[in-house]
Amino acid sequence: MDGFRNQMGWPPVPSNGGEEPGFVTDEIGWITSLFALGAVAGSIPSGWFTDRIGRKFSIILYAVVFTIAAVIMGCANSVHMLYAGRFIGGIGVGGLSMASTCYQSEIAPESIRGLLVALQQLSITFGIFLAALANVGLKEWSEGWRFSYCGNGFLSVALVILMMFCPESPRWLYKVGKVDKARAVLHKVRQDYEVDLEMDLIAEQEKEAQLAAQHHWSDLFKAANNMRYRTLVGIAITSFQQLTGINAIMYFAPVIFSDFLSTSLALIANLILMFVNFVSTFITIACVDKYGRRTLLAYGAVGMTLTLLAVCLLSSDLADYKNDAAISWTIVFFCALYVVNFAFSWGPVGWIVPAEIFPLDLRGKGMTLTTSANWLWNFIIGKVTPELLRQDRLDLWGTFLFFAAWCIIMFVFTMLYVPETRLVALEEIDNVVSGFRRLPLKTRATKARLAPEEQLPARPRDITDNVAGSSGASPNNGVEMAPAV
Repeated sequence: MDGFRNQMGWPPVPSNGGEEPGFVTDEIGWITSLFALGAVAGSIPSGWFTDRIGRKFSIILYAVVFTIAAVIMGCANSVHMLYAGRFIGGIGVGGLSMASTCYQSEIAPESIRGLLVALQQLSITFGIFLAALANVGLKEWSEGWRFSYCGNGFLSVALVILMMFCPESPRWLYKVGKVDKARAVLHKVRQDYEVDLEMDLIAEQEKEAQLAAQHHWSDLFKAANNMRYRTLVGIAITSFQQLTGINAIMYFAPVIFSDFLSTSLALIANLILMFVNFVSTFITIACVDKYGRRTLLAYGAVGMTLTLLAVCLLSSDLADYKNDAAISWTIVFFCALYVVNFAFSWGPVGWIVPAEIFPLDLRGKGMTLTTSANWLWNFIIGKVTPELLRQDRLDLWGTFLFFAAWCIIMFVFTMLYVPETRLVALEEIDNVVSGFRRLPLKTRATKARLAPEEQLPARPRDITDNVAGSSGASPNNGVEMAPAV
């Protein structure tokens, strides 16, 4: 948006394959990446807040923080003011993502908890699509970028108002000794015959939480029970999720596409990409519990490698992509195909496997560590990608080749080190992890090693409750809209 560039003191968008000045590239990187850095800062104390003031009021608190950030960004009159707004906004989202996941896992009936997780991801991708659609509609208005940023604040205000009418988490009420209030909430959100069973389950989970509190962070790196192996695999998977390059494309798609399309067409191409991202969520819902984790990760890595290499070839000196509309839109097509491959594999599974491989009493700390690693790499990718895209650095083709190389590494890593956890009860994960190194490269069907009564997927409650008890952000793919530039 020209109004945004003028306000930030940037020159107009370069035309005819021109390149952004170095200071603009640097500032774009900071504007994008500071959001992820803020999310790290917001996620660290979120566990403390949810335990002290409750799940409900933690959501309200972080929503207020994000609303303040939206106002700062919408009123920004300098790039440094925008920096502050982006960082504060990241704090709000980092805390909100954990607190909302925690609240959702504890208030929802188990029968629809999996559906709610899927709907949460669907809502995220739909929101990204709506943001891209708004940017297309506001691009001709010089102050449209301000409305784009402030518009986020309207949604967070709506969240604050709606949460006022929602009950507190019964598990938190039980935790702080308000047993009668916890039972009263359960009578509102459960069938009467389910209340006693739910109260017994909450009591059992509190005992497990007390056991988890006895562990130290150093226990994650001890050789006993293969914890060091589990921790390193969890960190690697969530780090690789960012090194696929998904946010390099999702953050900077308008910048990438403007290299060979007009500004208007670049925004339309970006809109197409976000729509594909939204639709791909339905593929995720269909695939994530139908196929093995290793299978999805391996096929996703191969698919992303091939699509990234295709873009690399089409954007190299071998093709006149800047002057050939057919080649230009073919690049957009392969970028969309890349998003599809990410959506059914490293997007959801990149969070599921780390949650499953940690033992129950260390899952909270393990997920905090792996989530922080993901946000940290999110920050790094957001900062360095504009530099990588410069013609005097890797350029477009080299950047895509860089991420393709990482996808190849991810495929090899998956086949060598990632255990299959689908259809394995959480109590059996220890056996799977302990015996994994004796498995051949080809994924062995895990359920063949389990008794029939054990051939059940891990209960969403078992995973989400312990993720929610951590101070990490929620398991989503980390995609967040870049500012319209």
